[in-house]
Amino acid sequence: MKLTTKILAATVGLLFLFSQLFSIWNLTETQRMRLGSVLNSELARLNASAQRFSEEFGRNRRYLQDENGERFWGRSRFQMGYGANAALYYDGEELSNISSFAFDLDYLKEHGDDFSELQKYLDEGVWHSGVSALIGETEGRKLLILYEPIGNTKFELIHYRDVTELYEESRELFLRGGGMALALVVLLLFVLSLAVRRILRPVRELSAAAARIAGGDYRVRVEERGHDEVTEVARSFNEMARQVEGQVQNLAATNEKQRRLLGALAHELKTPMTGIQGYAELLQRVELPQERQQEALSYIEQECKRLSRLSAKLLQLEELSGESGEGIEAEKKTLEVERLFAETKALLQRQLVEKGLRLETEVGEGAATVEGDADLLVSLLVNLTENAVKASAPGGTIRLAAAKEGISVSDEGQGIPQEELAKILEPFYMVDKSRSRQAGGAGLGLALCEQIARLHGWSLEIQSKPGKGTTVTCHCISGGRRSG
Repeated sequence: MKLTTKILAATVGLLFLFSQLFSIWNLTETQRMRLGSVLNSELARLNASAQRFSEEFGRNRRYLQDENGERFWGRSRFQMGYGANAALYYDGEELSNISSFAFDLDYLKEHGDDFSELQKYLDEGVWHSGVSALIGETEGRKLLILYEPIGNTKFELIHYRDVTELYEESRELFLRGGGMALALVVLLLFVLSLAVRRILRPVRELSAAAARIAGGDYRVRVEERGHDEVTEVARSFNEMARQVEGQVQNLAATNEKQRRLLGALAHELKTPMTGIQGYAELLQRVELPQERQQEALSYIEQECKRLSRLSAKLLQLEELSGESGEGIEAEKKTLEVERLFAETKALLQRQLVEKGLRLETEVGEGAATVEGDADLLVSLLVNLTENAVKASAPGGTIRLAAAKEGISVSDEGQGIPQEELAKILEPFYMVDKSRSRQAGGAGLGLALCEQIARLHGWSLEIQSKPGKGTTVTCHCISGGRRSG
């Protein structure tokens, strides 16, 4: 079902329902008021009849010697002076009933307060103690039946009035009102359909714009009219479209970044290959002294090792760049941090000795173990520590520390400028390119560490101050025993 149809159905249905409820309430109140008016009139007649009967009985009472005389007098007087819509009782016994209906006096006395809610419509003084009234139904007719005992006598008077037409008029008014309501509903349906179509026109425009975006036109926007909810939706849609366009641009930028990465890779490979080729040709064509030969062979060996490291890091970085990280979960184990530190120190011992650096390790309370892949974590620590070695001056100190917040590698080196921190994790990015190449770097170490951390669900935090050193923290510690 379309939104327009839903809105129309709900609006018209609710209006029809409430109009009928109001019509029922209004007719009920009108009927009560009319019934109250009839009750006023009939009570006045009943009171007048009872008063007149009581006065006549008082004037003739001294002539009536016993109850039989009272019965005879009462029946005769009632038949001569009262209409056909009344009945006379004496001490609970029917004396005269010239109407076509029979009445149950006991039931009337017991249930005669049914009209207490109509007292607000009665004239003051009409309803008094002893008077009872109810609606009775017989032979398809509705009767308003009134009862009143005649004061200081054993006589009781019942008066009734046929109010069938009052109820039939109310029913007829309800049916006519329902028919009119249906006619108005049809008219309202037509008017609302036009209004809703106009109101929902921006929604249709949103739908068309969404289809265009799905087709690849990310620059499309919708007009923002007014200040209503539809305008808010249009504003949100335009913001979404801007975000989508931005994401597409980011993807394009990523593609461009990858293209530049391949260019940088080609450049990194070209430089050592050119040197290797030159020295190889020199050794083949020229008779060099032993010292120069050794120098050339040493350069070739050094550059070949650098190419080997570059290839290994590129392959590892490519392997870890996937979103799923499949294969890592199966190799996760509980590892002792102290052992990881010892293995890292052993792998970098030669570089530390050559540069005269000290490597200090510290495992804090609650940081003795970590969950992860041993090979990948050793690779992460080696890369971070190797970067610290390159950045440190001879005689400096490098610290490997494990605490509740994670594992950190700190150095006292040259530091990283603040504006460079946002780019330092990008592959092939180097703060000091000439110095990094001299140290055998290619700008892949931190990118590789970031991928290893991501695959473990961890994060890297880099804090650095130029001239004071750098601290790289891997937030990964999950708890364990204390290890000194």
